[in-house]
Amino acid sequence: MTRSDPSRRRFLAGVCAAGAATLTGCSGLPFGEESPSDEAPVSLSRDDIAAIERPPSPFPATVPGSIADAHESRARELLDAVPADPSVPNAAVVAKLERDRERALGRLDRDPTGSSPIDALGAWRRRREDAAAVRGAYRAATGGDDGASVARRRQAVREERAALAADLTYRAGSPATAVLAYEPIESLLAECERHVRPRETYPSDPVAEPFRAGEAVGAVERARAAIGDALAIREAHLGGRDDATSRWTSLVAAADGLEASVNRTRGSVLRGDRGPADASDEDLSGTVAQELIAMTDMRVESAVEDTVESTDRGTYATAVIEAGTALAAIEASRAVNSGIRDGGYREAPSASSIRSTSERVREAVREATGGGDPLAIRFVRPAVETVALAADRIEEGYGSPGRAQAELTYADLYVRAVPAATEFVRERLD
Repeated sequence: MTRSDPSRRRFLAGVCAAGAATLTGCSGLPFGEESPSDEAPVSLSRDDIAAIERPPSPFPATVPGSIADAHESRARELLDAVPADPSVPNAAVVAKLERDRERALGRLDRDPTGSSPIDALGAWRRRREDAAAVRGAYRAATGGDDGASVARRRQAVREERAALAADLTYRAGSPATAVLAYEPIESLLAECERHVRPRETYPSDPVAEPFRAGEAVGAVERARAAIGDALAIREAHLGGRDDATSRWTSLVAAADGLEASVNRTRGSVLRGDRGPADASDEDLSGTVAQELIAMTDMRVESAVEDTVESTDRGTYATAVIEAGTALAAIEASRAVNSGIRDGGYREAPSASSIRSTSERVREAVREATGGGDPLAIRFVRPAVETVALAADRIEEGYGSPGRAQAELTYADLYVRAVPAATEFVRERLD
């Protein structure tokens, strides 16, 4: 869609006026009226889904390679402390230690691919956690008791996390830049919090439960890695910037206002005369339409819930991103409902229809991100991930044609709503 597209203007007007306008969507998808086919099941391959080149990272700074290098060095240091043939009386423990060590070493030799530098750091943190778990299990199996050390490190990480969270005033050159810079930092703070409160505590008898001890050591290591990354990417964002001032007030106001807009717009879809398509008496069993209804309902409810929860937690950069995602998801739902009520999405999926729909998604992503708008780039991410997941399912042999068609159709409709959602969010930030 272009900036002059009337569907975008209706979308913006609908959100501003509590979603009064009902859109017919802009998917460009053919609406067939055929019944589900009784032909043999469709055979699919990963090649039937057009690969989408991931847009560049929307993070407003370069992520230094030294951050990943530090993770790799730490992981190798931990694994170097575990011998290839550990001397432990229990043969089963020895076998698992050897397997875990070799697996962890093998991961270190593979570079994360197909992701942004910040996403790649997530892979390195998991590898570092795995290495620490092996080291902790070996220490426990050979009589080392790291319980007191784990407790001290956990407390130190908690204090460091609390200090960073208290200092999160969203310093940036603009509110939009603050959202893009601090959303990953808020995500890292949440990751740190999850792992600093491990599911498994360090055992009182580590020799008897070496791998439980390893899990506790690994969790604290992961928490330390997360808070380290949060500090490092904040420094990457702020380093050398003279225009970085606090955007706290702007983000709080934007998050609160966007949450209200999301709730009103969602309500307008539920109340509208072209509301949820499953209100129809028609039996949609076995159709792509049935898959689409379930999928869009789930995506919308999840996005709305994430928006509310992020605002309630005070993670305002995340709340703004979740709100933009929710608005695009609601518009995709509106288009799905309209299309189904008009008799669409009944046709049986085929390799050809899946290929053509995935091509439309690729083109829609290219169109939505072609201007280089970092907010739009961030908002298309769920659709890019949906396409990648659909391809993975097919490659692994458990992706049905109907589900793949529904996922790709939803991704197409979602991406086509992104430019309007981006414009609306930006106006609330300015």
